[in-house]
Amino acid sequence: LVLDLGLFLLGVCSTSLRFRVLLGLADVAPPISTILRLQMTAYFFNTVIPGSIGGDVVKALYVARDAPASKRTTILLLVFIERLLGVCALLIMAAIIVLIRLPVLLADPLLRPLAITVLILGASVLVGGTLAILIVQKLGDRLDRFTSGPSKIAKLLNQLVASFLLVSKKPKRLLAALGISMTFHVLAMGYFTMLTQIILERDVPYASVATVFALGLLSLMLPISPSGLGVGHVAFKRLFEAIGLAGGASIFNVYLLGQITPSLLGVFP
Repeated sequence: LVLDLGLFLLGVCSTSLRFRVLLGLADVAPPISTILRLQMTAYFFNTVIPGSIGGDVVKALYVARDAPASKRTTILLLVFIERLLGVCALLIMAAIIVLIRLPVLLADPLLRPLAITVLILGASVLVGGTLAILIVQKLGDRLDRFTSGPSKIAKLLNQLVASFLLVSKKPKRLLAALGISMTFHVLAMGYFTMLTQIILERDVPYASVATVFALGLLSLMLPISPSGLGVGHVAFKRLFEAIGLAGGASIFNVYLLGQITPSLLGVFP
């Protein structure tokens, strides 16, 4: 319980810090106390709204409301950048762990398909993200001219292109936000491994759990149910069965309840 609450508080602090770093892309710097309060509010809405992204939109809207009009599009765009970075960090971290334990994972016929899937996804987000930034940096002026025009759609596209250009000009902040997310995912995977070992009463390698954990969390982003209830349970049950383990849904249940219950405190801010 202590470790669970510690992980939750670490999650609040790390996501708040990540959001503060990303807001620097728009040259906006709200007080850290405000960011922490908004992050708890976001956790609450992510818990009760299907898809686990509604709270991030609410958080960005509050920041954009108090920011200059010229920066509001960029701030709202940061919602999707922040969520994309979180997914990228999860897959890259899982891919690194798989690479470290690659001979062992490939030798196991049950783990081999999942390990290869994680490696492909990790490499894809790393290469794809780098190429996207380079393309925007190189063709940004052309895109800006292409989207210029008097219509409302053209103005909206122009604002989006300008926002993407702004993001691509500060890659160090993106890397810093990515590093914060990766650090948190390493600890979350460790906690999930500990839960797995306690509930199943057997030794389960960290690398095996990390592979399953990354793929299972991706299912939570589908806007089907609040906090991924049901969807995540089925995903973890099937993933654990794929590596020859039972009880995946139960382990995920303990992890999920331990994280979403304190999130409900976000109703107060």
